Amino acid sequence: MTLRMKVILAFGLITIPLVSFLLYTNYYSSQVVREQVESYNSALLTLYGDQIDQMLETNNSYLYKLANQEPRIRSLMYNINKGDDYVLTRVAVSEKLYSDFPYNKNVYLDFVYIPPNQDLITAQLTQSSYEEFVSINDFLRGLFNDAANREKLMEFKFLWVSCQIKGEQFLLSIVSTDTNTYVGALIKINDLMTPLQLIARDRKISAYFLNTQGQWLAPTPPDAADEVTKAVREAGSVNQVVQGKDTYLLVQHRMRLSDLVLAVMIPEKVMLQQVPLFQRITYAIPFAAGILLLIFLMYLQKLVIRPMQRLIQVMRQISKGNLDIRLTTDHSYEFSLIDATFNNMASQIHDLKIHVYEEEIRSQKAELKQLQLQMNPHFLFNSLNIIYSLAETGKVQLIQQMTRHMVGYLRFFARLKENLITVEEEMENIEHYMQIQMLRFPKHLDYKWTIDESVVGVLIPPLTIQPFVENAIKHGFTMGKDIFHIRVSVSSQMKEEKGYCEIRIEDNGKGFPTELTESLSERMEDRSFTDEHIGIWNVFHQLKMLYRGEAELKIANLEPNGACVSIRIPLRWSGQKEGETRHVQPIDRG
Repeated sequence: MTLRMKVILAFGLITIPLVSFLLYTNYYSSQVVREQVESYNSALLTLYGDQIDQMLETNNSYLYKLANQEPRIRSLMYNINKGDDYVLTRVAVSEKLYSDFPYNKNVYLDFVYIPPNQDLITAQLTQSSYEEFVSINDFLRGLFNDAANREKLMEFKFLWVSCQIKGEQFLLSIVSTDTNTYVGALIKINDLMTPLQLIARDRKISAYFLNTQGQWLAPTPPDAADEVTKAVREAGSVNQVVQGKDTYLLVQHRMRLSDLVLAVMIPEKVMLQQVPLFQRITYAIPFAAGILLLIFLMYLQKLVIRPMQRLIQVMRQISKGNLDIRLTTDHSYEFSLIDATFNNMASQIHDLKIHVYEEEIRSQKAELKQLQLQMNPHFLFNSLNIIYSLAETGKVQLIQQMTRHMVGYLRFFARLKENLITVEEEMENIEHYMQIQMLRFPKHLDYKWTIDESVVGVLIPPLTIQPFVENAIKHGFTMGKDIFHIRVSVSSQMKEEKGYCEIRIEDNGKGFPTELTESLSERMEDRSFTDEHIGIWNVFHQLKMLYRGEAELKIANLEPNGACVSIRIPLRWSGQKEGETRHVQPIDRG
């Protein structure tokens, strides 16, 4: 065998495996980039879709609250035949809708419809034209007045449904009240899409809204619209390849609270924009191998093998969840470009993970605020009925007492903005509540509370004690010969060198159900049970979210009868100076 043949054979033995290896690593890198792009955009859609669902859920809660708890809307039906009273009530409802706009994110228009007189009350802060205003009003009136649409109205009760009004796409939700009126809202779909379109434009990708029937809610569908429509209708894989003028990766996300499907189309050339350069270099290696064989053999380990091994090691670390690891910049331009792209991709995944955690925290804070603002409307109605009865009998002094306590009780809820209040403020609210109850049931209720002077300024979540006092009267109190006693005591306690505020609520009523005293945590996850004991559920979840396991809630039954609730909360002072000591001096209120 000639030397030339040996060189050619040696070249082949070295080059063919090397080229094969480089082609494989190029394919592997392309797949990794494709999978990472797919994963990132899927997570981005999920996050953005969840944000929209959360916004829709918040607006749903507002509509249900407006439909079922707003007295001015209920009064529309009561005053429908009363002329001036109806007009004044209608104005009050319109003012209520306008005043609530700052709290309804992305809502374009709120409305109330009264079927008996076909009256439509709308509230809209901005409008593009008077023609649009007329078109929206005609659409809503037609929806309610057309007998064929009445069954279709049930669709809007459970989902935000897309609809088109004079060429503009909207989401519509309608809630019916028990007085046969309707409350609803419109949201512009373009307003929901704008933030994602800005992100998509920077990343050279396209984002669209469709409905679940495959109808495009965008002015200009893409060239692969037919395949995308087919994929949405079939509700198949979340991620798949579609073919138009170019090849696209389609990533779709179905909304939970609407009939919308969010779709992102990523061109293949955008996903793999860094790969072609590396491919050309790989293909050129065999042709230059005869001249560069010696140099190639000397620097092969340094220029190719080590960087690829480092890349694979870092990728494996990231696959195990270590998102802080990064590739160091290499002297080679190609690998420097890969390292920079890979590091940027890892940073984006890390930031996305942080954003998801932050969104969970914001969701918990919103849920906590919602729990704090709940109020029992039946108590208010009963109290107003008592004032009315006292007015008929002319008992002015009792009316004054009842009104003073009602004002104090309502003022507490009106200024309830902070996550924490002092024990003294909570007990003052309970004092107003119990005085009202004692006026309702004279000679049948007895109430007493004791609070240590040292814990008067301790901060606790609002409505921590009051729900248990209310629950005792609701479930434990019966009109009998024996007087129903409620005792509340608040004191300080040390445990494992930590200070706690110890709260005890005791009564001599029926006591708690056995299943609740034996497995409180399990019962709190049962919605069929907590719907009846919403006050206990609120306090349980407030303590769980605020104190992360440091607070404690226990309930038990007393012998021979009665119930006891014990709450332990870590001490947090309001206005306490550093190093200040306080002597325990009980305050006895009977």
